[in-house]
Amino acid sequence: MNKSLSTRKKSDINVTHVFDPKNIAVLESEDRKTWQNVDEILELIELKQNYLVADLGCGSGYFTIPFSYKVKKIYGIDVQKEMLDFLEKKIQHCNLNNIELLLSKEDKIPLEDQSVDLLITVNTLHEFRTKEKVIGEIQRVIKSGGKAIVIDFMKKNMDFGPP
Repeated sequence: MNKSLSTRKKSDINVTHVFDPKNIAVLESEDRKTWQNVDEILELIELKQNYLVADLGCGSGYFTIPFSYKVKKIYGIDVQKEMLDFLEKKIQHCNLNNIELLLSKEDKIPLEDQSVDLLITVNTLHEFRTKEKVIGEIQRVIKSGGKAIVIDFMKKNMDFGPP
């Protein structure tokens, strides 16, 4: 586990801001590539074609779809059905068959113990009220020797992102 995650103060744990699905266009905008380029991030990750991957807080599928071309299977997991419905349309449009969408509860990842080689969560950890529980869930679903990648906003005022 990343030491910085395990040493956070209790006062940092309950801060939450859930993305509003009405703003899904922000997740899909071309501008996003300027501050979060999925292709550059994918180049930094050692992926194997036989990997089972989970995208926790998959949202519109900004990472889910590109990952699907590089791995055996990816689970797109989100707590908001509206996000999964949007992603389902993208999956059908792209004619992909290695993505499984799962509706989750906030503090429970709907996967078996040690079931994925890699879990990625992008711009979502700040949304969870019980970060310690979610980190425990991430550890639970990752296979022995597997990895978790957490990408999130810095805790500072910015022109975009959570307050």
